[in-house]
Amino acid sequence: MDKREAITASNLGPIVSLLTWIMAAPVVIAVGIKFTLSSIIPGKRHNEDAALLLATVFSIGFTISMSLAVPNGIGKHQDTLSPQQLELLQKAVYSTNILFLLVSSCVQASVLIFLHEVTPDRLHQRFIIGMAGFITLFFIPSLFVASFPCHPPNVWEVLGVQCIDQLSFWEAFAGVNLVVESALIIFPVFVVYPLMMERRRKTIVISGFAARFLVIGAFAAQIYQAQCLKSHPLDRTFHAWKYLLTMVFVQGLGIITVCIPYIRNMLLSMESGMIRTGHFRLPSRHGADTEIALQPIPSGKMSTNLSSDAGANLEEPTTSHRKKDSHI
Repeated sequence: MDKREAITASNLGPIVSLLTWIMAAPVVIAVGIKFTLSSIIPGKRHNEDAALLLATVFSIGFTISMSLAVPNGIGKHQDTLSPQQLELLQKAVYSTNILFLLVSSCVQASVLIFLHEVTPDRLHQRFIIGMAGFITLFFIPSLFVASFPCHPPNVWEVLGVQCIDQLSFWEAFAGVNLVVESALIIFPVFVVYPLMMERRRKTIVISGFAARFLVIGAFAAQIYQAQCLKSHPLDRTFHAWKYLLTMVFVQGLGIITVCIPYIRNMLLSMESGMIRTGHFRLPSRHGADTEIALQPIPSGKMSTNLSSDAGANLEEPTTSHRKKDSHI
């Protein structure tokens, strides 16, 4: 953004640029802190960090694309823009849409990978795999639509007449993600609740996932602003600034809410709880995985074993005493 560019009634774009960079700062800080904590704790790399790293890279690209779109017409009346500005604006918005979709999908993948690693329940793992399959099946056609919204070869002419109803598509995209995000908030409750730990700690962990309610609010705002933007078909460059801001908050809050609770590090202290819920493979603090074989013991066999052990313990002193007598 040009620093000399002022915010006026006919130029609201600098608001978008300013808030985009403000949102980028906590994103980078939060991800940096999470990666730092992951690196200083001995042990294997956290698999969810790969998806989070991709989301962060795409988010940085999103921020750059949004910053290029603002000086070329966002928040300005469309009839005041030159053909060159309109072309650059449409190309920037086109790339922004694709990067936005990639950020949202990578963030959700990061959450699912994490949940799959920490839950000991196979039913939970199947549910996670099912959600991952649903997100993948939804992601592939969505990426195709976002990549080809208009008639080739100028697929980037998002303000042209030979395009699909893009706002309706992004409304549907946000609606589906409302359902997905709700599941990512509710499902961890079933993962954490059976763990053998204090209720206060359970509340802390669950509240970390509940921070994603902010993402749900941002998606809901995106739907609302998309409906408002439909009523201004002839001057969308001016009225689109609020809608684009909702995209900024969706992708930014999506990444931040993954990093805020440091859930991975907190769950390292829950190993005893995971053992009791049947977790067969636990992450070790010393870099090695601990194998724990849990086998059901019939109640009758258990009582027999206990009786034999008790008998052995009672007889042992007598045997030892007789050996001493023989030496005397």
